[in-house]
Amino acid sequence: MKIVGLVLMAAVVLFAGLKFFSRKLLYFPTPVSNSRLAYLKKSFNQVQQIIIPIEKKGSLHGWLIQKDMENLPILFYFGGNAEEVSLNMEDFIQNLDANVVMVNYRGFGQSDGSPTEAVLKSDALVIYDTMVEKYSIKPSNVVAWGRSIGSSMASFLVVERGLGRLILTCPFDSIESVAANYYPRWLVGMVLKDKHRIIDFSPRIAASTLILASREDEVIPPGNTINLYDSLNCPKKMVYIDGAGHNTISGFDAYYMALNKFLAKENKALEE
Repeated sequence: MKIVGLVLMAAVVLFAGLKFFSRKLLYFPTPVSNSRLAYLKKSFNQVQQIIIPIEKKGSLHGWLIQKDMENLPILFYFGGNAEEVSLNMEDFIQNLDANVVMVNYRGFGQSDGSPTEAVLKSDALVIYDTMVEKYSIKPSNVVAWGRSIGSSMASFLVVERGLGRLILTCPFDSIESVAANYYPRWLVGMVLKDKHRIIDFSPRIAASTLILASREDEVIPPGNTINLYDSLNCPKKMVYIDGAGHNTISGFDAYYMALNKFLAKENKALEE
C-alpha cells in the first residue's frame, strides 16, 4: 500500500508540475534588441511607436504603420506564440495595402507582464479601444488579423466589438484539440491551463472571414483548421498556400496576393 501511495503522490506532483509549466510550453516571449529598436526608429518615417498602459504601472509596446488612415483598411495584427511583432515590419510595409496596428503580447518585446489567455484577450480589447479613440478610427475600416495562436485574440476581438472582417493565418479550433494530436487527450485536459477554444464562439462570428492555411502545416494539423472553418456561419473563404509550412507561409507571394485581394473588397461578400 505504501508503494501505491507513493506512486499516486508522484503522479499528483507530476500533473501539478505539468499544469504549472503548461503556459511556459505554450508561450515563448521573445525580446526586441536595442539595436532593432534604433533601426526601426531611424528607418521608417511612416511608423509610430504605440505605448498602452496596463495595470500595475506596466505597458504594452508596439507600432502603428500609417500609410493612409482614411482610405486604406486598418489591420489589428495578433502574432504567433513566439513572435516579436516588429520582425514583420519590413514585409508589412512592402507588401500590404493597409495600415497596421501591431502590439507585442505581455512579456514579448518591450511589453510588461506575463501572457495568459485571459489577459491577452482582455488586452486585445484595450488595444482596439485605445487606438480607435486616439486616432478616430472608424470600426467599419478595421480588419482583425490573427496568426496561429493570435487567431484566438483576433476572433475574440471581432465578436466582442462586432467587426466586419477577419483574417486568420494557420488557425485552429482549439489548442486543446491541437495538443491532443500529440499527447493523450485526458492528459491535455488535466494539465493545459490556456485552451484557446475558438470553436466555442466561432459560430457567432459574423465577420467576412479569410483563412490562409497550409496543407503541409507541421504545427497545426490541417484537420484542426478545417474544423474551425466548418464551424463558421459567416461569409468565408479558405486559401491554401502551396508549398508553405506553418512558419514559412508568409514568405510566399500568393500569401500577400490573397491578403490584398481580401482587403480590397468593400463589401462583405467573398468570391467562391
